[in-house]
Amino acid sequence: MKYRSRMFYLGLNLLAPGIGQIALKWYFRGILELLIFIVAIAWGFMELLLPIINFLASENSANAPLHINYPPLVIALVAGLLVWLWSLVEIVLFYMPPKPDQDAQDCQDCKDKA
Repeated sequence: MKYRSRMFYLGLNLLAPGIGQIALKWYFRGILELLIFIVAIAWGFMELLLPIINFLASENSANAPLHINYPPLVIALVAGLLVWLWSLVEIVLFYMPPKPDQDAQDCQDCKDKA
């Protein structure tokens, strides 16, 4: 496996949390973080869009106020943000790129086997 710099994996995690972990072959962590993030974002959109849809679909929408339930919306967005931040912190704390002399030794072992 060709290891890249820590910044490469952090950049992948900026696309979506867990992508960098999946690239590092930390499959369980990456898939779990990605699923939690997707659920949090879906929950946030549901909390935001369902009241708007119900407001527009109601027959007396001119008289009824639009009521958005903010606490679940904020909880969903904060959960997604926390998972995203943890995925970045996880790369910084736990990813130790191999030293160049270890890479050279690994390549020497590969040549010896071939």
